[in-house]
Amino acid sequence: MNEPHIDPLERSALLRQEADFILQKVRLYEILGPYGRIVPTGSYYLDVMIYPDIDLYISQVSVEDLFAIGAQLATCDMVYEVVFAKSETAELPGGLYLKPRIRFGGWGRPWKIDIWSLEDRVIDEKMADMLRFKQHMTAEVKGRILRYKYSILTESHRTPMYSGYYVCRAFIDEGLTDFEEVTQYLVEHGIRMS
Repeated sequence: MNEPHIDPLERSALLRQEADFILQKVRLYEILGPYGRIVPTGSYYLDVMIYPDIDLYISQVSVEDLFAIGAQLATCDMVYEVVFAKSETAELPGGLYLKPRIRFGGWGRPWKIDIWSLEDRVIDEKMADMLRFKQHMTAEVKGRILRYKYSILTESHRTPMYSGYYVCRAFIDEGLTDFEEVTQYLVEHGIRMS
């Protein structure tokens, strides 16, 4: 794939197709289903993907259950690593994290699925912004977000860490349209741009 010449909207559409294929291949919904709610979030949920990353929440499970989930995901030949962590932040109280990394595609980096296991109350709080973003995601706003996200891809072929939420806030909540102003907004909210 010749990344520098691909249109950001076309890139996003291709990533979404691959994401849906990967979720099916690793049997994610089939594996997670017995453990409770599965709530897609982030760029996958908003359909503004610009690099190979899927985010989702699941109902709070035990560490043992999360390892059982990880073991089942690891049986897929495409999955080459599964990372586990406990949340140490006030934003994600009691959160457990699982990240399968998947060999697929030609995006300069592997696919990953960020799975956060949280209390349903916390998931609902987190999704309030996502629901608002989705309600205001016109074709024009989506195009701006994708072009901006593409313009800030780092050398590691991803957007700066934790920038996606603030990109949406800048374009949707703040009504910004100038890319330099959006970058300044991200920097003011603690995003490291390189």
